[in-house]
Amino acid sequence: MAPSDGNASSQSGTMAAARRLNDKASLLRPLKDEHLLEVYREAKRMNLSAEFIELLEDAISLRQLEQRSRA
Repeated sequence: MAPSDGNASSQSGTMAAARRLNDKASLLRPLKDEHLLEVYREAKRMNLSAEFIELLEDAISLRQLEQRSRA
């Protein structure tokens, strides 16, 4: 197996993880933008799991909400 094959496998795994995160972020779609941002700020304040915060960040990114930087 060539070194590039391992890199392609790693990239494929990263893309699959990103796709799963995108799918999970879509579950937050019913939340209004303001509520999503509020949940994000509270999650950061409460130091909740990195995975949950990443999920919220992905949902915010999908909505292209700039206010995240103020959190």
